[in-house]
This record gives sequence, C-alpha cells and structure tokens, in this order.
Amino acid sequence: MKRLRVDYRHIVCIVITLGFVALGVFEFFGAVGRVIEGGRDFGLSAAYYFCELFQIPHNITPTVNEFPKIPFFDWGGSTPSSPSIPIPDEWQGFTVKWSEYWQVWASGENFFSYLAFLGNLLLILSKVLLLVVPFLLLVYLLCRRILKTQNNDYDRDSVPLRIFKRISSVTYRPAKAWLLSFFVFVRDRGVYWKIWLALWLFYFNAFAIVLEFIAFYLYFVVSFDFANIYRQVYKLILDLWTGLTFFPLWVWLVGAVVALGIAARKKGYKRLRHNERRNRGFLNERGVVTIVGGVMGAGKTAFITDMALSAEVQLRDQAFEIILESDMKFPFFPWCNLENELKRAIEYHAVFSVPSCKAWLKKKLRRWQKTPCREKLFNYDYERYGLTYDDKLKVSDVWQVAEDFACAYFIYTVQSSMLLANYSIRTDNLFSDIGNFPLWNTDFFDRDSRLQDSYSRHAHILDFDMLRLGKILLQNNPNRNAFGFGVYVITEIDKERKNTPELQEVKRNTDECNQKNDLFNVLLKMSRHACVIANRVFVKVVADLQRFGSLGGDVRELGEVVTIEAQSDIVPVLPFYSPFWVFDTLFGWVFNKFANLYVRYRYNRADNSLLLYLLKSITAAMQRHDTGVRNTFGCGVLALTVENGKQDGEQLARKWYKMPKKVYANRYSTDCLSGIFEKRAEQNAVGLDDLPEYVDTRATWEELQMQHSFFQDDLNKVNVQNEQAAEPQPNAIVPTAVPETFSFGYDKSDIIGLQRK
Repeated sequence: MKRLRVDYRHIVCIVITLGFVALGVFEFFGAVGRVIEGGRDFGLSAAYYFCELFQIPHNITPTVNEFPKIPFFDWGGSTPSSPSIPIPDEWQGFTVKWSEYWQVWASGENFFSYLAFLGNLLLILSKVLLLVVPFLLLVYLLCRRILKTQNNDYDRDSVPLRIFKRISSVTYRPAKAWLLSFFVFVRDRGVYWKIWLALWLFYFNAFAIVLEFIAFYLYFVVSFDFANIYRQVYKLILDLWTGLTFFPLWVWLVGAVVALGIAARKKGYKRLRHNERRNRGFLNERGVVTIVGGVMGAGKTAFITDMALSAEVQLRDQAFEIILESDMKFPFFPWCNLENELKRAIEYHAVFSVPSCKAWLKKKLRRWQKTPCREKLFNYDYERYGLTYDDKLKVSDVWQVAEDFACAYFIYTVQSSMLLANYSIRTDNLFSDIGNFPLWNTDFFDRDSRLQDSYSRHAHILDFDMLRLGKILLQNNPNRNAFGFGVYVITEIDKERKNTPELQEVKRNTDECNQKNDLFNVLLKMSRHACVIANRVFVKVVADLQRFGSLGGDVRELGEVVTIEAQSDIVPVLPFYSPFWVFDTLFGWVFNKFANLYVRYRYNRADNSLLLYLLKSITAAMQRHDTGVRNTFGCGVLALTVENGKQDGEQLARKWYKMPKKVYANRYSTDCLSGIFEKRAEQNAVGLDDLPEYVDTRATWEELQMQHSFFQDDLNKVNVQNEQAAEPQPNAIVPTAVPETFSFGYDKSDIIGLQRK
C-alpha cells in the first residue's frame, strides 16, 4: 500500500491559519460583536424599509443610529468603553471643536508648539545623521582604499567576499528561494490566501462596515434622516480604528506606497490601452495601401511593424463584428452547427481560404436547393423563423448571411499570424477555445516576457510571386495564387520595385520576370477586391522606404504616403503620484555615482571585492526595476504628416503612439535584412585592425589610390592621359620657348621699401 505524501507547505499554511484564528480570538474578538450588531441593524432597517415602502403598519425602531456596544461580550464584568478617537461622537460637539481648532491654530501657544515640534524633528534627524554619516564615511574610505590597489587577479574573489558568499549560500539564498517557492505555492492554491484575507477583513470590521452601510442606506432612503449622517461617519471611524491602531505607522506608510504603486500601474495600463485605441483610429483613416518614409534612423521599420500588429488585431475584430451582426440578423439560427461543420472542413483542408470557404458553402446550398430540409440547413427551423432578413436597404437570404458568417468565422479562427512580410515579425495573440465559441486575447501589454516562447507565432514568409499577376520568378510556384486576406508588410519596397530611371534598361517584352512585366502594380490596384466580406476589406498593405522618389509613381500613388517628421522621447505614462518617480530620481543619482566608481575600479583592478559586489548587486537590482517599468509603461509620440501618393495635396498632421511593450518586445530585428551580408562575411578574412591607416594628416597619392573610389580613379585617368601627352614624340620638332611680356599693373618702384634712397 502506497503511503500518501502530503506537501509540508500545506501544514505550514494550516499552522499560519490557526495562528491568525488564535490572534482573532485573543485580540480581535470584538469584531464578532460588530458583525452581530451589523446583522441586527441590517435586518431591522430592511424590515423598516419594506414596511415604509408598502405602507404596512409597524412599530419597528431601526437601531442603525445607535452607538456600538464596546466590548460587546462583557464576560468579565468590566464597564464597556469605546476606544479614544480624535473626533467627538455628536455633530454639536464637532462644530464646537472645529471653531476651537481655528482659535487654537492662530494662537501664539500653537506657534511655539510648532517650533518645539521642529526642534524635536531636527533632533531626530540629527540622530539619524549621526548613524548614517559614519557609515557613509566608512564606505567612502573603503572605496578610496580599494581604488588605490592595482592588480591583475582576473576574476579572483577577495577573502571577505568568499566568506560572505559562504554565509549567504547557507542563509540568505535558501531563505529567499524558499520564500519565493512558498509565495508561488500560496498564489497557485488560492484557498489559503483567500482565507487569510477574509480573516483580516473580518478582524478589521470590513464585514460590519458593509452591513452597516446597507442598513443605513435602507433606512435613509425612506426616512431622509440627515441629522444622523455624522453619527454614521463616527461609527465608520470607530470601526476602522481597530485596524488603524493595530499596525505601527511605518507599516501603514509602506502599505500606502504599495497601494499607490498598484493604483499607478493600473492607471498606466489604462493609458497604454487608450493610446493603442488612438492608433487604431489612425489606421481606420488609412486606405488599403500605406507607404511610410523618413530619414535613416527615423524608425520606419518599427513604425510599419507597429502598424501591422494593430492592423492584424483590427482584421480579427472586423471578422468578429460580422459574426455578431450575422447572428443578430438570424438570432435563432443554430450557428454552432455551422461552426462545427466548418471546423471539420478546415481540419480536412477542404476549407483553407476565403474562396474555398465560399465554395464549400455553395455546395451546401446546392444540396439544400435540391431537397430543402432542416438537416441540410444546419438544423435551422426556417419554417418558423423565416429565410430572409430586411435591413431596409436590401433583403438578405439566410444563405448569404451564412456565407458572411462562415468567411468571417474562418478568418477569426485562423490561429497562425495574419502577417505576411519580407522580414520576420513575432506575434503573441492568445487563442482560447474549450469547444464552443473561441476568444482571442490581443492585449499587447498583458504579456509575461518569461513565457514568450510558449505562445509566440511569427509572420509568414512573403512570396512576392503571390503579388504578381503577370510573369513570376519561380515557374509552377504553388504559392502563386495564394494572395488573399491578411496584412502584407514590405520593408525597403523601393529597392524591390525601383523607379522609372532605374528601370530604363529593363524590357517589358522578355521571357524573364521583371518589374515591368510581373503586373505587381496591377495587383495592388485591385487588392481591395481580393477579400471583401460584408462590405469590409480584409487586405492591408504597409511598406516603408527611405526616399519616395526612389519608388515609381504607379505604386506610390495608389494610396497615402506617411512621413515621420519627428519622435519624442519614450517616457513612462505613470501618473504623478506613482512612487516610481521618486525611485527613478534616486536611481539616477546612484547609477551616476556607481558608474564612475566602477570604471575606475575596472581600470585598476581585475579581482572581485566584497564592497564592489554589494554595490553592484544593489545598483543592478535598481536598474532592473527601473528598466522594467520604463519598458512596460513607456510611450513615445511620432509626429507624422499624411498626404496622397502624388504628394500634391494637403498634408495632414497626425500622431502615432509608440509603446516599447508592444513594438520592441522581441517583435523584429532592427537588422532584419542582415542575412544579405552573411555570405560576404563568410568569405571575408580582413578585420578593422588589418586595414591600412594614413601615415599623416595629409594623404599621399598612393594612399588616395588605395581608396578605390570613382573620384580618385577619374583623377588617375586624367593624370595618365596628361603624362602620355607630355612625353616627347620621336623626330618631333620642339619649338623654342619665347617668354611673354607680363605686366603686374603697377610700378614696382612705387612700393614702399623697394625704392632706393
């Protein structure tokens, strides 16, 4: 018989739970009485509410305005006493105290009390400085001492560092690892932390507060007793006072910082998602073809990648809208039956594209037309619910609506990326399906980078033969007719298509495929007709280039051109109350100090010391947090100008919000076309140090010839021609040189200093 093994962490959690329960019995037992009173007040207020609402005679007296009995259980015979809180229990007393407060505030006694407070505060700060300053001085002296030592002990740990590592390996590291594993254990098994949270909420009268609030609400809406509102505020503070006084002030300060951090992060995520919706609005304004231009380093590839990611989500959202609209047109159609049959057709590759989906449904239609019955219409009760839908513009047949639904459902459920690009783009949309209607999680900002490989997909390789209606490069290419729905992303399109001057020598009437006979431009002109479902276009073409003039006008003028004029710095979108801003200021100061120390240390020493180890650990941890926050909540703004492809119309100023968590999360490689140079690199055996240098600040003739430039080559040709022309021909008569008379235009004797006296 196998022995049942129980994870010891369950026992630890049970012991902690029992400890919390014991603490509640001995320290917070009064919370039981407050819940009992809250339940009594709720019951009486509810009865009073219904009796007053329905005019039922009664003699119910609500108790919600009574002060709580503290202690509720007076087993020891002691006199009940309420905790001392800093406000009166009645409104009249509050008004008196409020007037007295302002009188005291403006008195000289209060001013001297304030000065005394400042003196005590300075005394405390002085004591802190007395403790901190010697420590900082010691660190400073140690830094100076280790910087004076020079050695080449590569990667050798100092004696203090070795002792520290041994101690931490048996104390700090095991404790940290266990606490992290225990935290994950408690988080994954939510029953424990939920019980603990419920206990502490109970101890701090959270349940009683909720009951009292509902009780007073039911009482107030029928009595309009404004006079007792202050008493409810007093009772609220009285209930909260238990929790406020149980923990010391520093715990509440830490809790406040944590709460502000959580609230700020939620606000930051809201701002990121709002900016993404703004980007989607920008895309909605654009047509099928958009070409992006800008100087080198302006971020063109990042921009079209950003646009492509949003466009992919937009296409799926469009498909979902069609699905929902079709469902509402025939609300009692069993769409789940259509979905299940379509899934089987996709699985057997009978449906693999939008045209094949339409053909599959038309085959179903022909069968139904021969012998109409419910089984051939996905078990739809058309005799009861009808076969047509009138939207006051046209009458749609159920099969037409079913075709829109099926095509949209096919696009919506495609699990691979909908991007087709000439460089790799990573996508991370999450598909969830339990057998019913699937859902997509397309939130770019709700992703764990540590799990990136588990849910990533990449863009499809763009075969340019798909975009050619004429001649193709690869004969019998199976991908030739695969052009359909999706987002087509082309970087450096000018180098692919070129312009008219560059194609002057290219002939249209040739057997080889080229830019003049492949009909690429014709396909782009007709691309919006490739996939239209319910009057929505499911094709998007996004490209970039460095100069708009480098691309032929036949392509450039198909859509709009977008120019990146400027881009702002990427800064976090966290609100002003986020603790990160204080941390960021502190980190900036620490990092600058550490960087100066580290560079000097690395110059003088090669070993590892304890002081540098600790400083490096602290600075690295701070940098990790700072970088993580900036990469998660960072946002920059691209200033754009949009105009038509002819570039002769009005320029529209637009903005695009670039967020690193979306576009820089390992989405693409900035050297995405570096494979072009890999073959050359394999054949190269010369490095930078192997290249010759200039000898002096003025290059010699031989050094200039080593440049192998066209300019120097032209000069060399001219020099060779001049040398050949200057060589004397054999038997040639050389004319005698006759000096020419030349005048300077002035008399040399008139120059001061040359005339002899």
